[in-house]
Amino acid sequence: MSKIDIEAAFIYSKRADIRDVIRQSLKNQGIDTNNIHNVMDEKEVMSAIDKSEYAYLILDWEVGAESVQNVLQHNRKAHSIESHPVFLIAAKENEAILQAAKEYFVSACTIGEINTDTIREQIKGLVGEYRRLSPIRQVLLKVEKSRREGELDKAHEMLEKVLAHSPDNPRAIVELAESHISRNDWEAAENILRPHLAMDPPYARIKHLYARCRLKQNDYNGAIASLKGAQLISPYNTERLLEMGDLFLELDRVDEATDSFEEILKFAPEAKSAKLGKSKGMLLAGEINEALGLLRECASNRELSSVFNTAAIIAIKQEKFAVGFGLYKKALQLLARDKGLSARILYNMGIGFMKRGENEKGYSCFVKSNEMDPEFENAKHNVKVLSQTKSGSVAISMEEFEAVEFEETMTVGEDGTIAEYASDEAPGSDYTEDSGDNDDNLDLDAIFDDVENF
Repeated sequence: MSKIDIEAAFIYSKRADIRDVIRQSLKNQGIDTNNIHNVMDEKEVMSAIDKSEYAYLILDWEVGAESVQNVLQHNRKAHSIESHPVFLIAAKENEAILQAAKEYFVSACTIGEINTDTIREQIKGLVGEYRRLSPIRQVLLKVEKSRREGELDKAHEMLEKVLAHSPDNPRAIVELAESHISRNDWEAAENILRPHLAMDPPYARIKHLYARCRLKQNDYNGAIASLKGAQLISPYNTERLLEMGDLFLELDRVDEATDSFEEILKFAPEAKSAKLGKSKGMLLAGEINEALGLLRECASNRELSSVFNTAAIIAIKQEKFAVGFGLYKKALQLLARDKGLSARILYNMGIGFMKRGENEKGYSCFVKSNEMDPEFENAKHNVKVLSQTKSGSVAISMEEFEAVEFEETMTVGEDGTIAEYASDEAPGSDYTEDSGDNDDNLDLDAIFDDVENF
């Protein structure tokens, strides 16, 4: 494979003049205009990546920093960096944008004032580069193909050869480290990354992956130091700032978590992920009304339930039981009409009671969860196990019980986005509190009769 003919392109820009110039430039390089498509949102771009074998992606930073990075993350996770090369443009001349592009292996990037000649030259260079592939790019294309086809060992072996041939190539270092991580061999990944932490020029993605390795070893200080080091190099990485924020929440460092989420909002003011993260910090700090105000701006019922659930789990892990159970209670009041979501909130609340040794309350939560959603297997399982322990037929073990992450039961994607749900209301809708008059609703007072004493 000495060349590939990419015959399709997807343009993600809201600037009509930019789209027209790009379309004409691609046409000048021999790409049929019927295969040049304008896309209007990130989901459409992601779908195009998944459905096309090869395509150019032209992304405009002005559609939103979070949206562009969501596409770049998807392109990486879909193993399509080489088969779907990216040309990134930005109206602002900002070094941080270039660093963000570098982390995602963007093929071409233009920032600042853009004219027709610049776009034409960039596209001409990009197309030409893929019509005469370098040896390393040929191998990386084969690696991606093997990964998509599930031949992970074959892909891993090729990456080892690439790194042996080019030991200081950041792309080779990152790809092989991520391959080790996917095989759950964190020690091997760390051994590859460590010698390159001080490489010149510094490479943010290497420090980011190293932080994940340290976190796997419960070295929180080492992980935070590496994350901060990466962020100094590339300050516009939303993925990393979200990870930092979530880590600070787990460590009960709410102010630092808030700083991380607010840092995203400085360069991506509409970033929903940052607003959801910030609202978790507010809930943990007891600022319920402030959190609800922020959530009403952007969150559906399902996203609200996920935020409350995550905050409650964090609080219970930190043994702040009054906070955790109080958040579950509030979520149930707000989402009383949605039995599917309420069932899952009740389930996790039951796990919390079990961890407190309040088995009867846990059992009540599981029973009601099962009644609300008879198809919810986790609740059904726990009711069965606890019924047996109540009868004395089996001994109880906490290993039988496991909290359900909303990422599982609510099909949150790897990129952190939440799939559409039939009963979702639009963001900004009023959440309806349980008045207690509906017989189908849970008797919250009975469950929480002594929550203040936790």
